[in-house]
Amino acid sequence: MRKIPATMATQHPDSASKYVPVTEEPDEAVFSFKNLGCEEYLVDYMSKLTPYHQVAWIIKKLVQETNLVLGRDVFITPRMVSGFREEPFRQLMTILSIMEGIYNSLESYGDQGILEVVYGMIKAYEVPIKCKERVNDIFALVKKELNLGLEGKELRIIPLYEGVPEQLSVREMVPDFISQVGIKDYLRVFIGKSETALLYGHPASALSAKIAIADCYQVQEESGVEIFPIFGGGALPFRGHITLENIDCVLEEYQGAKTYTVQSGMRYDHGPEKTVKLIDRIKSASNKNFLEFDEDERRLIIQLITIFAKNYLLELSEIAEKVSKIATFIPNQRDRVLTSEQVAYYRDLKNVVPLANFCADNEIRQTLLSLDQAKLQKLPRVIKFTAALYTCGMPPEFIGTGNAFKEIKEKLGQECLEKFLEEIYPLFKKDLKYASKFLNSNPNENLLLTSRILQSIENLKPYVQFEEPDSGYMILNQVATTYIKNLLEGKKPDIWKLAIQIYPNEVAEYLNGSAQENLSKLILDMGKLRGSLG
Repeated sequence: MRKIPATMATQHPDSASKYVPVTEEPDEAVFSFKNLGCEEYLVDYMSKLTPYHQVAWIIKKLVQETNLVLGRDVFITPRMVSGFREEPFRQLMTILSIMEGIYNSLESYGDQGILEVVYGMIKAYEVPIKCKERVNDIFALVKKELNLGLEGKELRIIPLYEGVPEQLSVREMVPDFISQVGIKDYLRVFIGKSETALLYGHPASALSAKIAIADCYQVQEESGVEIFPIFGGGALPFRGHITLENIDCVLEEYQGAKTYTVQSGMRYDHGPEKTVKLIDRIKSASNKNFLEFDEDERRLIIQLITIFAKNYLLELSEIAEKVSKIATFIPNQRDRVLTSEQVAYYRDLKNVVPLANFCADNEIRQTLLSLDQAKLQKLPRVIKFTAALYTCGMPPEFIGTGNAFKEIKEKLGQECLEKFLEEIYPLFKKDLKYASKFLNSNPNENLLLTSRILQSIENLKPYVQFEEPDSGYMILNQVATTYIKNLLEGKKPDIWKLAIQIYPNEVAEYLNGSAQENLSKLILDMGKLRGSLG
């Protein structure tokens, strides 16, 4: 059996400390392997300006600078372009880039090297199977033309499940995938927290990820195929809370995951020393236990998910348009090529109507069906979304949550709410406590604080410990809010050169003068204080 990596470095643009151009990503990959101890690096071709030769460049640097063997010690795993109908040539070129990497790996190591690609799933398994057929066709062509020793070799697909309906369907979709692809030995399954949180909120996305991981092991038991879940999350609680300070809680909360992502926000904003310790801790975790829910527990958790998601979507709908505008001010920290509106995969993912099929409560079902889907389709990608909300002093972890607590208590009782906090999702209180440091609960200062959201926050206070707001962060929040408000209203801001004392021995300087440049630096500085851009 091949080695299953415990950690995966990714190319997410969530670092506030560092802009990473595509030209530096091969160095980043080798540094992640050699200096951080990460075992896997994800090369992202999905809606990103990743050069087609990047895989080959990484392999060449790996050979030149290390003694690590690709496919044995470390792994390069590309993320495939999902939409063939919209982007046929990008997908074909991505496959060819992988083939070039395999060719280089065979020359350098005598083996295939690149074993898998990540492919985003919505509902049907036919799409990735068509992709696999294209891979096999190109495999055959390359083997014939270059006389490569690829007999018995294949490029496996790692299905990626983002979105609550997709994750709640893992126990149906994964067996279908196994059957159609003809898998006999093992399968890695990617469970994404971030996009799920964007669409359904923090508690719902955490709970659906937990169910998906548990269901992977049910599929393993029934199929005889070993399943190795990957938990994809970032540094902020909304996106997974994978940090050194919180890793023991994450390992407990999502137990059964065999691989955890270590994203840019962790690697750059928390720094290499903490990242090495984080990676060592993940590697050393025994991780033999896995989540298990009986049918009654599963039914209850799905009921909780629908209540949390409904309240999140109602509150999000009130601010979605404003958030989308504010997100345009968030600096790009990687080279993106397409917005989520331009990618079919993300458009399909933003259709929240399928969640209604999981609703036992007719009132919740009708609320979901009546939502303005057009507003949700215009939401930005999750990192800019998260950064926009945090910049305004409105951590997204709070949206919908308190009003959902009230509804759970009324419909299911206080005992159920306590079960959620103490047994089902014990990390929740720590997540909200951390986020509360960056919450500005003054309606006169917070651009996104509606009366419904304010009431939701109040409803949380009996259950969650709120930290004192970070004083320096709040100073920057007020300055950023002034810039954002003026820009949204079309006012031409005065040219300011600012030096602001945010802590006793720390001064933040904004000396470029232009509103956009000052705001960009403010946004990044606030991201550094919270430990990730978004």
